[in-house]
Amino acid sequence: MKTYRIDLKMHAGSDTSVDAFTCHRRFLISGLELRAGETVCRSFGAAAGEADFQKQAAYRDTYAEATVRGCEFEAEINEAELPVVYCLGDSTVCDQTYSGGGPTDRCCGWGQTLQMYLGDRYAVSNHAEQGTHTGDCLSCHILPVLRQLRPGDTVLVQFGHNDQKQSWLRPYGGYKDNLRKIARMVGDRGGRCILCTPINRLIYVNGRLNNYLDEYAAAVRELAAELKLRCIDLHAFTTETYLRLGPEAENLFYHPPGGILDRTHPNDLGGKLIGGYVSQNL
Repeated sequence: MKTYRIDLKMHAGSDTSVDAFTCHRRFLISGLELRAGETVCRSFGAAAGEADFQKQAAYRDTYAEATVRGCEFEAEINEAELPVVYCLGDSTVCDQTYSGGGPTDRCCGWGQTLQMYLGDRYAVSNHAEQGTHTGDCLSCHILPVLRQLRPGDTVLVQFGHNDQKQSWLRPYGGYKDNLRKIARMVGDRGGRCILCTPINRLIYVNGRLNNYLDEYAAAVRELAAELKLRCIDLHAFTTETYLRLGPEAENLFYHPPGGILDRTHPNDLGGKLIGGYVSQNL
């Protein structure tokens, strides 16, 4: 795994709002307001290395890049020794690259927002992929992470949405067993494994927010306590957020143009909200 430091110098010729990304629409800056004549400098980490994907092979990071929208800019990208934060998970974590429409008309995995909050303290390497469960992770996604993992690196793990669809991946069966294997593999190589409970779905049943993923979240909390690992409780955080916002919570989810509201996948607003919470807990 190679890690880089991206130094951006941005100059606004007029009042503007600036967005910046690295590979696969990973957020570096979102909605930075600049006044005419203002110059701002920001620095971020980036990672490029070996990766394995079952469905989206083009998502492998073989280089670092920077894209800035909204102003003139200069970028310097140089190799730098940074600790790496790896993400393993499903479509609620992975890089969602569709860039059309507004922020509510795009899916956004929370893993693609982390670099924006972590700046140049860490380099984020997102190995999450759509449609995957803990079994896929063990057979595919975790392997290149283990080969590149260095002592002091962190691995964030969030599954559950697709495990839920498999009879052999029940919360206190194959799901918990697989998470235990993942955590031990990471620990054996000197990495720090942090387990994340799955974000909740925004589905109401008889006027009450659903509890479909409660057992999966409980299994993660129990395993983290058993193995004495950090746990970031995204299920509790998202549930509390949705209940607090009420009907406004729908604004955090993907609104496909002309389609029905997606109540599982966050949009850019939701992805950044969850990513901010994860980064605070790091």
